[in-house]
Amino acid sequence: MEEEPAAPAHWDPAGTKPMRRWLRKLEPYCWVAPACCVLFIFTHLPILLEGALSLLAADGFSPPRFIGLNNYLEVLSNQDFWEAIVHNIIYAATTVAGKIALSLFLAVLLNQNLFGRSTFRTILFLPVVLSFVAIGVIWTLFFNFDYGVLNAILNALGLRAVRQDWLGSADTALGAVIFVDIWKWTGFHLVIYLAGLQSIPKDLYEAALLDGASAFQRFWRITVPLLQPFTAINVLLASLGAFSVFDLIYVMTQGGPFKATNVAMVEVYLQAFQFNRFGYAGAMSVVLLGLVATMSVLILRLTKARTN
Repeated sequence: MEEEPAAPAHWDPAGTKPMRRWLRKLEPYCWVAPACCVLFIFTHLPILLEGALSLLAADGFSPPRFIGLNNYLEVLSNQDFWEAIVHNIIYAATTVAGKIALSLFLAVLLNQNLFGRSTFRTILFLPVVLSFVAIGVIWTLFFNFDYGVLNAILNALGLRAVRQDWLGSADTALGAVIFVDIWKWTGFHLVIYLAGLQSIPKDLYEAALLDGASAFQRFWRITVPLLQPFTAINVLLASLGAFSVFDLIYVMTQGGPFKATNVAMVEVYLQAFQFNRFGYAGAMSVVLLGLVATMSVLILRLTKARTN
């Protein structure tokens, strides 16, 4: 009986090679699929649900009713919400400018060969790792009118006329919270600037020094232009943080006094959990998301145009 010829070593049943090529192409997506699922569940799905909730009249007690765009129409005509947005803009403008200027100055200073600079870097970064609640409580006690440290210092210096109820006055409450925000996040932006400074070739400074450039000219002509990508990152992160601030303001002032520190996220919280208007609060969140996304795109395009 004749034996059947053996199949070639490279032989493959019909259709398996295309299948294997398809599986090889699919393999990278299988590796990242779990992370994408987690990201979708905890980031994108809540946004989609918030968008759906914004179209409903929901108070958490009775069944929700579909009301279309009525919540958005009410948001657009709500003066308190737009005043909160104005407070957010003021908060963002001042905190971003303060953090960028202060962190850049400290980064340039701590990039020098100074004694104990590692200790100073650690001290400046320490507030970043502290919780907003702890910081809010500490600074609330610091600004207290009766037994706060700030007024005690002013008393000791003979400046009793300068004493104020820093968190209880509509004229100073927002400024006090802005000061605390700058104090907390300067160390974070400082680290980013330090990374940028260490990426600048020292040869540029040496050549400028040989050409007779002053310290300010070296800073303005070399440091600032080459740090523009890092400045863009710092501005974007600081702006996003300013428009999403909630816990610090809620702990220190709860949006008061007389809504002087009321920002968008505090207004959303009050509408949702104090007045039980979850659909209306959802519409506020979606409007705020649109404003923040538009601002982020503008910042990225502006900084990209400058770096190009």
